[in-house]
Amino acid sequence: MLRRVIAEAAANLLASRQRSALALLGIVIGAAAVIAMLNVGAIARNETVRQFRQLGTDILTLRVDGTTGMGSFQLADVEAVPREVPMVAEIAPFVIGGGSVGHEGQVGNGSHLGVTAAFARVSRLRMQGGRFISDLDRYELYAVVGDGLARQLSTPYAPLRVGSNLRIGRYVFAVIGILDPVLQSPMMPVDIDSTLFVSIPNVRRIMSNPALSMAIARMRPEADADQTTAQIERYFAPKLRDAVLSVQSARQLIAGMQSQMQLFTLLLGAVGAIALALGGVGVMNIMLVSIAERRREIGVRLAIGAEPGDIRTLFLAEAVLLSVTGGVLGIFLGIAGAWAFAWLSGWEFVISPTAAPLGAGVSVAVGIFFGFYPAVMASRLDPIEALRAE
Repeated sequence: MLRRVIAEAAANLLASRQRSALALLGIVIGAAAVIAMLNVGAIARNETVRQFRQLGTDILTLRVDGTTGMGSFQLADVEAVPREVPMVAEIAPFVIGGGSVGHEGQVGNGSHLGVTAAFARVSRLRMQGGRFISDLDRYELYAVVGDGLARQLSTPYAPLRVGSNLRIGRYVFAVIGILDPVLQSPMMPVDIDSTLFVSIPNVRRIMSNPALSMAIARMRPEADADQTTAQIERYFAPKLRDAVLSVQSARQLIAGMQSQMQLFTLLLGAVGAIALALGGVGVMNIMLVSIAERRREIGVRLAIGAEPGDIRTLFLAEAVLLSVTGGVLGIFLGIAGAWAFAWLSGWEFVISPTAAPLGAGVSVAVGIFFGFYPAVMASRLDPIEALRAE
């Protein structure tokens, strides 16, 4: 019985190919929009987690602000944190600046960081060549460059390599290391790839008004971020005078960003749902037009003994068939759209496990919802009035 109803519904839809194709197009676009939007949200969440995984989730960023601008740590106070705050395994203070760098006629712009040797360990930086700044390089004119800045300063005939010279203002620095490419981390105030690193004592040679205003710390594996933050704030409270210390943890930032991403995904899903609802309205319109054109057929069926439930089932089957077909096609189109987004953005493509079932399920539900009213209208037609239809 069910097979016969489906076959007859398919035959009726094929008989009016143009109208069926238009209704199907609305469902396909709506289902594809829902699936693509949910997948885009999953891709964005995955990219966020991947960026944090590069640096680690046990990171704390410390920043001190004064009443008239950036405040300043004392280097000895920062370096004493692991001794005074047992939950902190290691800490790396740094000075932020920026400007131009010259090499063999090439000029690049990027951030400048004055760092200690601990910065590479805390930030988990890996070397492409050479070595990082050490504690013995305090006043030596040595520099380490990020991969992006190195490529920016290179030419086919004069690539930047370990041992090359860089001109920064009035000084010439020797390159002692080049970093591996690094993903930009939300925990870092600069893009490591486009950054030049020198020792903290050397920052006065390349920055006009340097301030030791930031540090990055790594917690011990068993440490709690909130407790560690509270201990760090108590430690620095008597040392910073009028300055204000802010501590941000990677775990807090991840939780906040995941909450934002969930809201972002819901908004995207709502946009797709609106498109799907519009497709459902199209299905209902097509079904109403079909009923108007097939009034005589409906009258004949009722006159020869068909029950109103049979008519209702037939038209509802047509709506569901349109919705199921549109949902299946929408799955492929939505996944293809999400893949195109990931490819264009350079992000890793992932499939949300709920996107395809939810998109297809909603498309079927929309078909049933918007197809039910026309099906009921068809089943309630008076056979005599229907047979009079031309």
